Amino acid sequence: MKKYILLILCLVSVVPLKAQDSTFLIPLKKWNLKIVGFDHMYRTYLADPLGNRFYAAVQFMQYSDYDYTDAINQGGKYTGHVEVYPAARFSLFQFRPKSNPKLGIEGEVGVMTPCHMRDDNNDFIGLDGVYYFAVAANPTEWLSLRFSKHHICTHIGDEYPKRITTSVTDRDPTFKQGPVLDDFRWAISARPLWFLHRPNLDIMRIYAEVGYFDPGGDFLGLRKSWPNSYAYMNYMGGLELEYYFTQKLRWLGGVFAAANVSTYQQNGFGKNLNITAGYILPQERNKLRFRLGIQFYNGRSLVNEFYNRKEKFIAAYFAFDV
Repeated sequence: MKKYILLILCLVSVVPLKAQDSTFLIPLKKWNLKIVGFDHMYRTYLADPLGNRFYAAVQFMQYSDYDYTDAINQGGKYTGHVEVYPAARFSLFQFRPKSNPKLGIEGEVGVMTPCHMRDDNNDFIGLDGVYYFAVAANPTEWLSLRFSKHHICTHIGDEYPKRITTSVTDRDPTFKQGPVLDDFRWAISARPLWFLHRPNLDIMRIYAEVGYFDPGGDFLGLRKSWPNSYAYMNYMGGLELEYYFTQKLRWLGGVFAAANVSTYQQNGFGKNLNITAGYILPQERNKLRFRLGIQFYNGRSLVNEFYNRKEKFIAAYFAFDV
């Protein structure tokens, strides 16, 4: 029951925020300034498993080497996971030229708090915090850029008390690591089919990101890459297709498919693969995306407390890309 209450509370909190986007503009010669809003110049990737979005899913585990209480250890099956990711994202300011409002520069902040639970008893496996501050820009209509300061912190759940461990791995998963990752991220995304100049066919986006941990501190405090103090780099890239039905079928919404690949020095640059596809409910294009989808993931654990363990799952979910 508690998972449904949490889901309803999160859903109610997200929808009104998106509905209250401001249209108030401050004219500055050839530019317009907008302060505080919920539309963004750099969109959340459809298949980034840690992208800023509200996300609720049931994961059917195929492999997980930290689920030590599962029946898998006695020859049975894995227990599934229930995932709820409350999230918010705010545009602090936007400067857009009056001659073409699709271009501009923006400052934004985002927060997401992934909650990882067991499917049978809803005990917490872990609770994460993902926070960032970013500056984004659209120098052209088909190209988007972003630079961000990004932070991930982790908290082990009550499913992992200190006790004798039975596990599919010889490492005790109840040992609290408390990993933290602070990095700077450079991102670029492009819409290659924009050059066809047919909006209904402008359905593809490709993107790449580089993350770098720079030891030291700044006005936000000491930067950390814990417990891997000398793991500096991570990389990510992907491709996504997003098609909306047109004309008489426009009330049907749209469909999407996307793939994301990432690799972290923390994990010896092992590959993480996320593939997703599904249905987009009827809505205005390039605004709030309410999606129903299926997902396949194989890579390092998305429960960030166990970032150095592996998992593989198939999931059914719905998501708001905030």
